[in-house]
Amino acid sequence: MYLCHKVTCIRIVSDRPQYFSEPQKAREAIMVQELLININKTMNIPLNRQIYDQIRKAILSGTLHKGDILPPSRQLAEQLEVSRSVIIQAYEQLQAEGYLIMRKGSGTFVADNAVLHITQSKHELNRMKVDSSLNLIDCSSKETTRNDQLSVLYDFRHGVPAWDVVPMDQWQKSLIRTCRKATPELLGYGPVEGSLALRKEIARLLRACRSIPVQPEQIVITTGATQALDILARLFIKPGDQVIVEDPAHSFLRDIFHFSGAKMVPVPVDKQGLQVDQINNLVMPQQQGTGPAKLVYVTPSHQFPTGVTLSLERRLELLEWAEREGAYIVEDDYDSEYRYVGKKVSALAGLDVSGRIVYVGSFSKILFPALRIGYAVLPHALLKPFLSIKQITDRMTPSIEQEALADFIRNGQYAKHVNHMGKMYAAKRSALILALEREFGEKVRYFGDQAGLHLLIEIDSSASEETIAARALHYGVRVYPAGGYFAGNKRDNPTFVLGYSNLSEEQIDMGIRCFAQAEIECASREVITV
Repeated sequence: MYLCHKVTCIRIVSDRPQYFSEPQKAREAIMVQELLININKTMNIPLNRQIYDQIRKAILSGTLHKGDILPPSRQLAEQLEVSRSVIIQAYEQLQAEGYLIMRKGSGTFVADNAVLHITQSKHELNRMKVDSSLNLIDCSSKETTRNDQLSVLYDFRHGVPAWDVVPMDQWQKSLIRTCRKATPELLGYGPVEGSLALRKEIARLLRACRSIPVQPEQIVITTGATQALDILARLFIKPGDQVIVEDPAHSFLRDIFHFSGAKMVPVPVDKQGLQVDQINNLVMPQQQGTGPAKLVYVTPSHQFPTGVTLSLERRLELLEWAEREGAYIVEDDYDSEYRYVGKKVSALAGLDVSGRIVYVGSFSKILFPALRIGYAVLPHALLKPFLSIKQITDRMTPSIEQEALADFIRNGQYAKHVNHMGKMYAAKRSALILALEREFGEKVRYFGDQAGLHLLIEIDSSASEETIAARALHYGVRVYPAGGYFAGNKRDNPTFVLGYSNLSEEQIDMGIRCFAQAEIECASREVITV
């Protein structure tokens, strides 16, 4: 190959001829083509950068192939009439990024793995083409967006358990017992519906703790609760169909239904939960492009993010509405395991006598999210179509983890862990409330303190929640604005979801001190600006 600058040609030799035994054949096999390197010494772009850009472009375009030998730095510097250090800098940068390999005594080669850069570049181009033609959802986590330049000391992330007290020794014992008795059947493809042993244990827990009269054959093990929701969306929703969701609600939930082509119908939540009497007022009449409301999604035990509990009167109203309209209710029993005030509330599914409820649960926030085991309790009429979709999309949830979890529950470790965590989380909840009241005084209102692993707080402040959150990061505190969870039922003041499960009481106290300082500084700036 040749690199040409002005009228000067610089040969780049491929090492591929080494496979030929005769020098003449090798010379004949060398592929020669020309590549122009145009450097402009009057530009503000450094010369080494100009050379780097053009060689990189030649590799990404496929003009230079893996194994091609570039000219020595001294030779290329002479031909381009630049300092040798300029060439060395360009080569070293390309080597650092994986495009070139510099071998002492052998030369500089196009790296074998440079093809990965080509593939990634083409993929990026294709992705941009797709993104420009489709209205795709940004699936990057809206809650974990990070400024990597800032160190986070106090992360009030919600939806995660306390990592430091997961009983890994007991979990390890369950795994070891499972692996020791592993059969060929266990190591092969298991049943789509999941482990019978685990389904029996879950059925026993739900009957005892959630008052749901469930049989093991009604339970399907899923790869997390998210998969259960995705399968239900595929099962029920056609483009244009309406799905009733709480307002506010988790943003990922809206994404799941949006992918299925659903039209969301946000129904406001008040102190008694979902305002059932507003459903018929908000559901659009069926017309071209708009289908019926087939599905209602609720978190009745601990509504996310407000933390309110759906009252008994409204539970009965919702069941009556679903039966009358031929719709199904998806009950996500979010954070029901931990309740600090009053008696535990029974599941909505315990009141269902007409088979209109799909109950969804997960072990992610009790043990650890990496376990990826959830489940759905289905009316008999939905079992076959639900399993058909799961088999196509996922085939099975990992069997060894299922059997280990069944062992963990059967040996009493699960109940022991939930009891221990409940006491610990209650103390952390109290620490958070105390810190909020001390630092913010009458400016703060909090909701959802009776149960769960987070609080929803509202602050009387002239600053926006985004501004406050950004300022808090400078103090090493990450807080989570709640504005994105609201559709039309928005609040006038900055609102945040503060998780407390994965912080110590001392961290909670210090984090809220810094959070309050950030709010004061932001509010002061707003006043000055006004």
